[in-house]
Amino acid sequence: CISQKFKRCPPLPPTSVIIAFHNEAWSTLLRTVHSVLYTVPALVLREVILVDDDSTEDYLKERLDSYVKNLPVVKVVRQPKRKGLVSARLLGSSIATGEVLAFLDSHCECFDGWLEPLLARIVESEQVVVSPQITSINLHTFEVEKPSPYERNHSRGTFDWSLSFNWEELPAYESDARKDESFPFRTPVISGGLFAVSKAYFEHIGTYDSQMEIWGGENLELSFRVWQCGGKLEIVPCSVVGHVFRSDTPYTFPDGVQVVYRNLVRVAEVWMDEYKDIFYHRIQEAAEIAQKGLFGDVSERKRIRERLRCKDFTWYLNNVYPELFIPDIHKTMNPSLMNRGNQLCLTIGPAGRSVLMYPCYSLQEQQYFEYTSRSEILTNSSHPLCLHAGITMVLLVKCAAHGQIGDVPPAQKFQIKPGGMILNPTVGLCLSVKGSFVKMMSCDPADRRQHWTFISETSD
Repeated sequence: CISQKFKRCPPLPPTSVIIAFHNEAWSTLLRTVHSVLYTVPALVLREVILVDDDSTEDYLKERLDSYVKNLPVVKVVRQPKRKGLVSARLLGSSIATGEVLAFLDSHCECFDGWLEPLLARIVESEQVVVSPQITSINLHTFEVEKPSPYERNHSRGTFDWSLSFNWEELPAYESDARKDESFPFRTPVISGGLFAVSKAYFEHIGTYDSQMEIWGGENLELSFRVWQCGGKLEIVPCSVVGHVFRSDTPYTFPDGVQVVYRNLVRVAEVWMDEYKDIFYHRIQEAAEIAQKGLFGDVSERKRIRERLRCKDFTWYLNNVYPELFIPDIHKTMNPSLMNRGNQLCLTIGPAGRSVLMYPCYSLQEQQYFEYTSRSEILTNSSHPLCLHAGITMVLLVKCAAHGQIGDVPPAQKFQIKPGGMILNPTVGLCLSVKGSFVKMMSCDPADRRQHWTFISETSD
């Protein structure tokens, strides 16, 4: 990356850096602002726009206004009512005068030369949304974790069927397609906190869904829309920005965390076609919001999809994220596996590799299991874990068959017998429980602890 001469590309476009914040710590916010000022050439930096999403801290009012008077390219605009990240960024972008919009979270530190690689990529291909390589800032010491110059195991953004964002290692075929280690690579989803985009292209594809509230889901909505409507999402490894990954959300949701599910339902209803049922199958709260029509009007967003002649979600899954396991939603049974003997449900253990028994729906996300047409019993995950039968012990292991040609390993193949007994033919034993532990034991139809049923929270 050091040898790349991004400044010798066609003239890099003037850029507006937009930083939305709500009750951000003083030093953290200013660290972000000053790192932009110190690392971006003056000829490129048109302005830094700080958007205050109705902060309540006094130091973010007159004191902040007074401070930025000494920083000519920095301006503060304020939302009179807290509306959330999407609304704040839309406000910032509406007054931005740069040809490119670079969005940053308010707890970042930019490395030298971070913006030029992003702008150079946008100059090459306007219909691209580019994200820097994100490195971690320690939550406790605020020390930046510098990436290794020999780093080759890059991470890309993905999601699971609960529509939760995840990081995963770049697949080999994506790595092999790159010209060299400095070359951008595709990502199915961006994290949403840090990215750059041509302002004209951002407006052409419909900016953000303005009806999304507070925070959550906007990165998936933008990611699906860009890919399905002819654009690309890329991570540029020569651009590096540090980011504080918080262990929990430091601010409140005015209407409760259900607002996140409402946002995600809007994503599902517009972009995911029939695959939205997999999401609703996973998240009962989202299913209820959808059934009751509590997600607002999405007709305007659907018109954008029609105007841009966007591809369907099947195309996205096949061409952008083919590694994502797609459950047989019309064939699978209901999500939780209950033991008839003790009325408890199969649950992923604390280490993520064991299974235990807990009261049903006490740990909903850890109790999602489904039986597939390939005779597997697997968890809810973008990289599912499968029940694996050993002699007496039952483990959760990586589902060996997914993404590969070939049969399911025998130890991961189960037969559900009449009455609900679950047999693994390879070991000749049945799934059973002993206390809170799950074991493989000699099959005994009279033992109620060997009788199971798939249930859902709404089952009669």
